[in-house]
Amino acid sequence: MTLAAPLARRFAALLLGAAALLAAGCASRPVIRAHSAPGADVAAYRTFGFFEKLATDDSTYSSLLSQYLKAATTREMEARGYRFQAENPDLLLNFHLGEKDRLEGRVGPTFGVGYGWGWRPGYAWGMGINDTDLRTTTEGTLTIDIVDRSKNELIWAGSAVAEVTSKALDDPRGAIDRTVPLIFAKFPGRTP
Repeated sequence: MTLAAPLARRFAALLLGAAALLAAGCASRPVIRAHSAPGADVAAYRTFGFFEKLATDDSTYSSLLSQYLKAATTREMEARGYRFQAENPDLLLNFHLGEKDRLEGRVGPTFGVGYGWGWRPGYAWGMGINDTDLRTTTEGTLTIDIVDRSKNELIWAGSAVAEVTSKALDDPRGAIDRTVPLIFAKFPGRTP
């Protein structure tokens, strides 16, 4: 097996995971969650940057998803008064993508009533035993971590969880641009 095959699979999985989460433009909005470290004063920081090696990157190059995420988070941080600084910033940002298949629907008996003719005419009731309505969906998660660089401690994490849609897969940049502001709406730092 060549090195290119695992890299291509990893990129496809990352793209799928990102698009899943970033499906803000799909039928349902993503579920947004955020957590802050106890006692963290996010507003006290002034500058931000990115980890040298992002979790969304491949081992040998920067992915398109990382580039889209950097642009979207830079807009959000700068709108809140933080300044980008490549060397020794107060805060470092990182991104994580995940995906999992989910089975949804229902399984169970169905009940019904009807009238019919047979050996004994009249009303009857019946029950279906194997009535199933199941489908598999792929759910993706995007998490943005903000770390105090000097202490090397996570001070805030925000995430979005949504179903992967064709729309998000076809336009990952647009999906990211729609989802990152939803995550940052729960950011406890300065407001735009």
